[in-house]
Parts: sequence; C-alpha cells; structure tokens
Amino acid sequence: MVHIPVYQEGNTAYSADTCSRLTEAAEHGEVILKSFVRGQYPGQPIPQNSLSGLRTVGYWSAVTEQHWGLDWHRNEGIEITFALSGKNRYETTTSSWELHIGDMAVCPPWQIHRIGNPNIGVGTLMWFVIDTKIRQSHHTPKLPSWIILSEKDKHKLIRHLLYNPGQVVHLSEKFISTWKKLYRILRNARQECPASALAITINEILYDFLNIQGSDNNFVFSKELPQSVEMVQTFFQELARLPEQLEHPWTLREMSRLCRISPTRFSLCCRQLTNLSPLNVLNQLRVRQAETIIRNNPQISITEVSLQCGFTTSQYFATIFKKWTGKTPTEYKNLFLVQENSLPSDNNIRLQNNKNS
Repeated sequence: MVHIPVYQEGNTAYSADTCSRLTEAAEHGEVILKSFVRGQYPGQPIPQNSLSGLRTVGYWSAVTEQHWGLDWHRNEGIEITFALSGKNRYETTTSSWELHIGDMAVCPPWQIHRIGNPNIGVGTLMWFVIDTKIRQSHHTPKLPSWIILSEKDKHKLIRHLLYNPGQVVHLSEKFISTWKKLYRILRNARQECPASALAITINEILYDFLNIQGSDNNFVFSKELPQSVEMVQTFFQELARLPEQLEHPWTLREMSRLCRISPTRFSLCCRQLTNLSPLNVLNQLRVRQAETIIRNNPQISITEVSLQCGFTTSQYFATIFKKWTGKTPTEYKNLFLVQENSLPSDNNIRLQNNKNS
C-alpha cells in the first residue's frame, strides 16, 4: 500500500495530491504522460537509493482541449511547473495567472493551488516536486543532499521557494533552454530512470531560479508573447473567425508569408502555441467548422461539407474528422438526423390540432 504524506496544522490534516485525474487521462489516451516518481504519483518508479526527496518529475502533453482539470490540491514538496507550449490557467487562493510558453510557477509545500480553467488546455506542461520533509508547521525544511548548491545558496533558495505565497515568472530563452533539456531527457528515457541527468538538470534550474531572484529581472521578460508567436496566434484566430477562409488551399509557405516569418519559424511558433503542427491546427479548425455545418444542416452531403471546409477529398476529410471527433462524418451527421426526424413537422402539428378540434 502506497503511503500518502500528510501535513498536520493544529487539528486539521491535509493529504498530498495523488494526481488521480491525470492518471485517468493518461490511461484513456487523452494526454501523453512521461514521468519518474515515488509514492502516490503516476509514472515510472525512481529507484529507492536515487534522488531522495524527488517525489515526481515529468510532463504531460495534450494536443486537444481536455475535459478534466487538476482541481484544488496540495503537494508535500516544493512544486515548480513550467509551460513548454500552449497555455493553462494556474491559480492559488490569492492569485491567478495564465501560464504561457516560457512561464514558470513556483508553489511552496502544502500551498493549495489548481491547474485548469476548469479544464486543461492544449500544450505541454512540465514539473518537479522536491520534498523538504515538512509535515507540521514547526518543522525545519531540508533540501536533499543531491542539491549541490553551497549552504549559502541553499538558504537563499529555501527562503525564495518556501516563504513566498506563490509566484510566476517568465523566463528568457537562456533559461528556457534548461527546461528543454529536461524535456528531452524525460522524452528519450526508457524504463530506467536517468537519475544523474535529472539531478544535474534540476540543479541547473534551481541555480537559474536563484539568478532570477537576484538579477533585478534581467533574465525575466515581459508576459507578452514574442511578436512572431503573436502573429501566428492572430492568424489562426482570424481564420477561426472567418470560416469561409478555411476553404482556401492553405500551404505552410503562404501562411508564413502572411505572418512575415519563415516557414520554419512559423512551424515552431505554432507548436509553442498549440502543441500541434500548422497542418494539424488547420485541420482542427476545418473539422470544427464541419461540425457546425452538419449541426445546422444535417441534410447536407458529406462531400459538400468537405469541399466547404477545404478538404481535397471526402475520404481524407472522413479520416481527419474521425481523428479529432472519434466519429466518422456520417456517424456525426446521423446523430442530428435522428434529432431532426424526432421533431414534429408543421404538417403533423396541423393534423394533430385538427384531430383534437
């Protein structure tokens, strides 16, 4: 039986989170989850004799909007969360932020917080939780021995991490690169926990965090999105707002030219925003428009819908539609045809009224 840490405050006890909703989503294939853990968290086990105090380190990746969120919960250690792509709402009882690419959130042990508004959005979110062995309010926090900062820096780190009510900073590319390195380590790991690589990279992130705190924000950028990312975001927002434009046979080169950036940069910005390639974003918008057309006019032919939404063939349309909705266009259409046929027609209403009179 897994032991779940508990924090005692007076007569009140708080249990650490188990991430059960994330576990369910990963089991159902709604998100990709890659993590190394000990205790109650979902993922592959960290060896008992390695990385003591590291409760969980990992990421989830969602390519569609989710139907779940991480509601109010507490963790037994310092939790550091990083938005590698996409966006998600992050809240404490006193503050609320929308985490965009490059944002890092720091949560002290046992502080209540939640992620999602109320559901998780598209994107890749990374994290690690380091247990400082605080189980009651009078306990003295202690960092694990594999955190190799000097004693002076450890004290500074504890002061910044534990005694702030929660904070979010936006990192420069210099510091984002360390999180990207952690992502690659996790993504490429097999069954065996890459303990040395994790220890080195988490130490780098903590050292970077100390630099941020003492830098007068020289390493922290504005919360505004980079201009190229913002242009790509605006392009797809306009495309969603003007669905008739979806019929156009868009190419990557044409989309990037309108945003005045290279095709490579356009693809990178697109993945940062949505966790998807430009083609997948375009197809997702087209499928959403197809759903709207079918709902409003279930009598329309599938071929006509596919042409209106910019698909070259009805067969390709059916493949993409099922990928995003779990149903073929015909199955989706039949749902609304059944509803339409179950409604009384004007003639039937008049006949029933005459009969009753």
